[in-house]
Amino acid sequence: MDVRFCGDEERANPSGGLCDEYRLSGITVFAELVAAYRRIAADHPGFRPLLTLDDFPQASYTSGHISDVLNLDDTSGADLSNLPPERFENGEHLGYLTTKAEFPIRARNFARMVADASFTDACGHGLTLDEEGWAEWIEYQGDPVSLLDQPLSAMLVPAEQGHDALAAFPNGYFVCDLRPALTTAVARHFTQVHGYELIGIGASYLGLLRAVPPDAATIGPIAADFCALYNMSGQIERLNEVMRAIVGRSHLWLRYTE
Repeated sequence: MDVRFCGDEERANPSGGLCDEYRLSGITVFAELVAAYRRIAADHPGFRPLLTLDDFPQASYTSGHISDVLNLDDTSGADLSNLPPERFENGEHLGYLTTKAEFPIRARNFARMVADASFTDACGHGLTLDEEGWAEWIEYQGDPVSLLDQPLSAMLVPAEQGHDALAAFPNGYFVCDLRPALTTAVARHFTQVHGYELIGIGASYLGLLRAVPPDAATIGPIAADFCALYNMSGQIERLNEVMRAIVGRSHLWLRYTE
């Protein structure tokens, strides 16, 4: 496995230059990725690594569009006095954010947008897993490396919690998708209630990680919330299958698109 620090100037930086990044490639065993993630986090206190996951080109495309739609680069009321001079033209800010110095503006806008969203709201959005989607999730949950579109980016996001790091790479553009406020609400819920942290996002999936796999006392509530998110509460067979898919595993993939 190769881990390379790239700074913030790579053309394909998924944050658009708002964050430094590492590039990770040659991942064959998921434990290698977990170890690299934790090592990067330990080496950069005050930052949360945010990994890209599935279908990097599509995720980058939709992230840019949803950032524009939600006006996440709005500088109204922000202190611009410490920004580099190249971010201005004729004394006016260029109107979009591309430097690490501008990330606090993005973080402010994102925090305001997601503040009131809840897990209940996300469950009410109407996500489902059809047979194809269910089979895909079972495959990825059982073989997590198969989900990954390598090389991965690990963005270094100045954030306290993993779900706050989504400000650097928000996603959920299409009407049927969970928008960024709802993906954040889902990740926040699984952090606060079930002990997972958000580690990444792709074009269709959120990646969550626990310090230890869920035990007999915790696996049922986790599976129940999984089923609630996809509107299959009460389907006992599905609930049991979810428990079998997550038992003994510290990771959890959650699809946020139809």
